[in-house]
Amino acid sequence: MKEKNYLILHRKSANEEYVKDAIRTVRKEGHDLRVLVPYNKKEKPRIVREALKQGAERIIAGGGDGTINAVANAIIGKGKIKPAVTLGIFPLGTANDFARGCGLPFDDLAECLRIACTREGREIDVGVLNGRNFVNVASAGFGAEITATTPVDLKKALGGAAYTLMGMIMALKLTPYEGRLVVPGEDPIEGSMLFMAVGNNHFAGGGFDIAPQAKLDDGLLDLTAIRVDGGFKLVGVDKEFRDPMNPENQHVFYRQLPEFTIESEKRLHCNLDGEPIHKKKLHFSIRPRHLRVAY
Repeated sequence: MKEKNYLILHRKSANEEYVKDAIRTVRKEGHDLRVLVPYNKKEKPRIVREALKQGAERIIAGGGDGTINAVANAIIGKGKIKPAVTLGIFPLGTANDFARGCGLPFDDLAECLRIACTREGREIDVGVLNGRNFVNVASAGFGAEITATTPVDLKKALGGAAYTLMGMIMALKLTPYEGRLVVPGEDPIEGSMLFMAVGNNHFAGGGFDIAPQAKLDDGLLDLTAIRVDGGFKLVGVDKEFRDPMNPENQHVFYRQLPEFTIESEKRLHCNLDGEPIHKKKLHFSIRPRHLRVAY
């Protein structure tokens, strides 16, 4: 029987016994599954394209959010045609933020693999940043700068409550980014920000709900920014995160938009589903219900 489920497995996870156990379990249950292991990041798109040529009906991303991003980009390509294949998720990352936002049981790998092989795919939106697709969250400013420039132990400290996030900002004395939000049909909004995230899904930073109003199929991206135009007060920011669309918020700025551009005088550190970008101009748009995902 020709295999229709292809697992693109992150090289560092391929020899882990708990990963092998999950694969063996699912195969013993009768699910066909071919495992492919790219030897580096650049090989992933080629292997995905080969799987598609061989008739794959499901391509499962086995790794963290960066692997999911790479596999999704390879499936979507330039985005001119809606892919026929379904994307499955085998969450093997440290944070597993996309899997968390999809409600997958990421602490039960065998069950995640079963779902990836069998569950009917749901159509989700795909975010686009400067021509590159993303399915989870793009962050810029403080969070992405930390990801790009600081040690692993410090990155781990970012998970959790808004007080932790704000406390790290204060401790590191980070400089705000001056920039503007440009929305088609509206006057530009100028300001200073310490942090920005654009969510297609909810979570970033290991479980921090950075886009609490986000839905995967609403045709909108959720923009969250911490503004510091009139100074900055740590107290109350966590409350604003819990009610992000409150018009009386002083620091948390939240909009739901299908398209917009962030412009800055200096290059912004941006983290796109775990992959770094460094640009002065970030153009965001959406591909509505463009990809089927099994979750």
